[in-house]
Amino acid sequence: MIEILIYLFLYCNADDLLNKLYFSNFSDYSTIINNDLIKITPCFYYSITNLNIFSLFLYCIYIIKNSIQYNSINNYAITLALLYTKYTLTTLLNINLTFTQFERSRNIMWLFATPLMLKMFCNINNLKFRHINIQYHTIPVIINIFIYPYKNTTVYYYFTGFSWILLFMFMQNLYTKRHLIFTNIYLFIWSIFMFINIIDIFKIQDRYIINLYYSFADTISKIMTSIIVNDYNEREIMQTNTMDLQTVQFISYIIKHIKKYKQDNAIITKQCHKFLDFVSNRFLSKIPENKTALEQELLQKILPFNFCKEYIDNASCNTNVNLLTSVKPNSKAIHFDMICILFSDIVNYTELAKKYDDKVIFQLLYTIYTTFDNIIKKYPHLQKIETIGDAYMVVGDIFRSSNNHKIVIKEVLLFAFDIVKEIKTIKTPDNLPLSIRVGINMGNISVGILGNELPRLCVVGNTVNMAARLQSTADVDTIQLSRHIFEQLEDIEFDKDLGIKIIKKENVFLKNMGSVTTYNISL
Repeated sequence: MIEILIYLFLYCNADDLLNKLYFSNFSDYSTIINNDLIKITPCFYYSITNLNIFSLFLYCIYIIKNSIQYNSINNYAITLALLYTKYTLTTLLNINLTFTQFERSRNIMWLFATPLMLKMFCNINNLKFRHINIQYHTIPVIINIFIYPYKNTTVYYYFTGFSWILLFMFMQNLYTKRHLIFTNIYLFIWSIFMFINIIDIFKIQDRYIINLYYSFADTISKIMTSIIVNDYNEREIMQTNTMDLQTVQFISYIIKHIKKYKQDNAIITKQCHKFLDFVSNRFLSKIPENKTALEQELLQKILPFNFCKEYIDNASCNTNVNLLTSVKPNSKAIHFDMICILFSDIVNYTELAKKYDDKVIFQLLYTIYTTFDNIIKKYPHLQKIETIGDAYMVVGDIFRSSNNHKIVIKEVLLFAFDIVKEIKTIKTPDNLPLSIRVGINMGNISVGILGNELPRLCVVGNTVNMAARLQSTADVDTIQLSRHIFEQLEDIEFDKDLGIKIIKKENVFLKNMGSVTTYNISL
């Protein structure tokens, strides 16, 4: 905000300062300087006055809407609006404004306005001023201000020619970036001014008509730039502010595969490499800098059902508080009936842990859990609860709005079939396939928060214990079901291609539970 005020202060005083230090020396140069008041030319004065009133009206609406409605304020767009508002007010309120002062005021306005327009362009495309060679634009504008008293002289034409060379270099550099957002609009705007400048240099039209052209071009270009750029920024901010964890995961997924594509392809064309970088940067720019909302969403995933809601609310109000450590445990729990529980673990995991070092085991578990996590995303009624060593625990469905246990049982079994198949695609460092055991049970559970150090959601009850025992006693690469699950299967249809084979096993001893009848599924 301070920079904006300083910038506007410099602009408001630049005209008077230049007039006292420089232009006053040319006050008697009457062959070039036109000291006629603009109001003595009725047609020109009428056109300029109405155009400025219209511009002022547009910018007042723009500033008010920007300040009230938009989620964020683009400082550069607001500064441009205030700057151009001051320029139009000067023309409207100064009844003794001469034609020379009018032209000079416009040149000074360009010096301060165009860097703001270009800054908005750079910000949108993640560029710096040096990337667009802004010096090739700024120097001609400065030259145009200081050679104004020499207009229509040889000196004027020499410096104008030099300015045009620099402007062409600026336009050429901008043209090479026409693949970027809004580049074509900026090229169009600058082409309009260069076309009017040609008319001015060669005196194709009367000076009053030319100044009307300049005024119309100023109004159109600045209001169009402000509205379009700000609308784009607003849409970007809305997308960023509404971003959730799954969106961030999707962005990570895209960037990961872009990197993988680069690694897998030894030869990538220059155009493709540039496009891949562009896409990566665009996706990365979408991730919000303020992670509070994402942290709160993560916390609500870890602690659902509004557990400790008052602590979540308190933490979200303070961005300096770590949401994950600001929540206190709640001794209350929620009871559920007919909930499916699935446990799986890796066969001979203890032997594998002894055989390989911790880095290898960690990478192996990472691959397994990532594979399982990707599979469970296919089933909307299942929730992963936790992983303990090589054990993977799934429940379904603690977020239900109605009794849907038959749907859940089908999804749990399909998930079990998937992980039994996929585990074979994961190999040990010795290139040996892995095997798995799965246990599934259904019954009553309680869900709540346990502990006050890194609190987490816990699912407890005899149903959970039995599912764990079913898993530990299952045969290799089979799914062991409890009687409660088996009794529901006759009402559930599965694809015949799965080749499901159910084997009844009697007198299966479960620790602390005695002997029970179980049902094993092998594919």
